[in-house]
Amino acid sequence: MFKKISHITINNTQQLLVLIDQALVSGVNFVLALLLARFLGVENFGIFAFCWMLVLFVSSIQLAFITAPLFTIFPKHENRENYLKSVHSIQLGFSILTFSICFVVVKCVFLYNPGLEIKGVLYSLPLVAALFVLQDFYRRVNFTLKNPFKSLIADSIAYGLQPIVVLGLNYLNILSINHTLLAISALFGGAILFNFPKVQFTTELLMIKNTITENWSFSKYLVGTALLQWVSGNFFIIVAGGLLGPVAIGAIRIAQNIVGVLHVLFLALENIIPIKGAELLKAQGSEKTVAYFKSMFLIGGVITAIILTTIALTRTQIITMFYGDEYLQYANVLLGFTGLYVLVFIGTMLGFVIRTFEMNQLFFWSYIVTTVFSLLAAKLIITQMGIYGVLVGLIFTQVINISFYVIKLNSKLNTLWK
Repeated sequence: MFKKISHITINNTQQLLVLIDQALVSGVNFVLALLLARFLGVENFGIFAFCWMLVLFVSSIQLAFITAPLFTIFPKHENRENYLKSVHSIQLGFSILTFSICFVVVKCVFLYNPGLEIKGVLYSLPLVAALFVLQDFYRRVNFTLKNPFKSLIADSIAYGLQPIVVLGLNYLNILSINHTLLAISALFGGAILFNFPKVQFTTELLMIKNTITENWSFSKYLVGTALLQWVSGNFFIIVAGGLLGPVAIGAIRIAQNIVGVLHVLFLALENIIPIKGAELLKAQGSEKTVAYFKSMFLIGGVITAIILTTIALTRTQIITMFYGDEYLQYANVLLGFTGLYVLVFIGTMLGFVIRTFEMNQLFFWSYIVTTVFSLLAAKLIITQMGIYGVLVGLIFTQVINISFYVIKLNSKLNTLWK
């Protein structure tokens, strides 16, 4: 009995630390976006958000090829130590490749349109992208090894100091997009130095090759999905930036930032549910695993509904309090995002089920459909509806994805849903 109580206490403590860590990261992202929107102005903030889309693109590939296999394969792997060493080596190579490719991409954009060039960003944007994915990898490793306290310490460096640095740059009157990226890079670097000695890596090429093959076998559909998902999810925003200007991107990111408080919940669930689901599937089978997903869907759904309802009812007060009266014109955009995030929650939970049962091809095929829809419809919808066209497009992509997931999962697991 004592061992059982001790085990439950340890598990609850670890889950609480994961939640605190995600609250720290999401809270800092909220505050950082708030400060940059106020200090840089909505147009420059829109440009910064546009730059950050490249970081998120690289991160989505890393999550698909490195993190998702880590969460699912590691708990079931026969030689966990060697697998983790190999994945670490792969991640180091991925970060180097990230800097190189991002540098070429940014350089090509500046050559194609010199009017878009921002001093220093040619180096600072690839740097922050490379360090972001490496720092995120160490966070996920700590969660996988059930050492969330280490992540909390590292994230206190990587994220906790960001608002202070931005306030300092603004006080010194040197705040800019480039200096912000450099400051964030320096903080990520500090967190990486904290984590790096705690995770071993290997130089054995055969071991690395085998792990790449293993990860690719698991994630080949996820990588393709990541590319398609980025296009289908961001193409409307890119088109809006081209047709409506950076102000539109800034307004959209402000709304996303407010509902982004839910990322505390979503990311915490992502760091808990797939690992627990994989363990249950291995130890107790499909029926118990599906029952676990049902219970987590109910708990997460109630919390999501409460948060989104609160935001919807108090949206004008929230915007006035955090951004000022001049942003009240975007209150209905925020209302639309509360509806969108109901669908985001449902899609996220269904995604956990798909990943646990290794049906990752569903992501790939569903995002082919949404990508085609985005490419064909984005310009028409935004031209006709302006900034609200972005909302309509994003909602339609979520509906398409969820419908696809439900149909396919029901045909595969219908006896377990009952």
